[in-house]
Amino acid sequence: MATPAAPAPPRALIIEDDDELRAALCRALQRNGFAAVGHPGLEGLAAVIKAEPPDYAVIDLKLADGDGMEALALVRAHAPRAAALVLTGHGSIPAAVAAVRAGALDFATKPIGGAELADRLRALPPPPELELDEVERAHIQRVLDEVGGNVSEAARRMGLHRRTLQRKLLKLP
Repeated sequence: MATPAAPAPPRALIIEDDDELRAALCRALQRNGFAAVGHPGLEGLAAVIKAEPPDYAVIDLKLADGDGMEALALVRAHAPRAAALVLTGHGSIPAAVAAVRAGALDFATKPIGGAELADRLRALPPPPELELDEVERAHIQRVLDEVGGNVSEAARRMGLHRRTLQRKLLKLP
């Protein structure tokens, strides 16, 4: 009788521009049972998220090539079930409120230990079941990305009339 395969470890994406800190957080999460990978900033982030959607995202608020809130928006758009934690060295109540309003489930200040980060990620609530609208939005966004934003081509690939797709796009958040 074959033994059942062990479940895959949860995937964590660390978006941090400090190379040493990013590597240290990845190693710490890996020691704590996560499959952790790092990315330095906004450039190429959407492709990384789409290629392997994370279960968790740890996002630095201040990135060398942009704002962590933009990274959070990319995570929300391309991995809507991912639980996001915003990490910053310059914590403030307004920044925490803005991050939570944008979809982060937690907000932490640096420095943070690997074990503490792993515990905070595990304490996040499980992702809600996807609503049909979210699934449809994610699919439309994925197809639009594949065709470079060409609505007519996206509609053709999805078997929709162009106007139907345009109406759906107007209704989507």
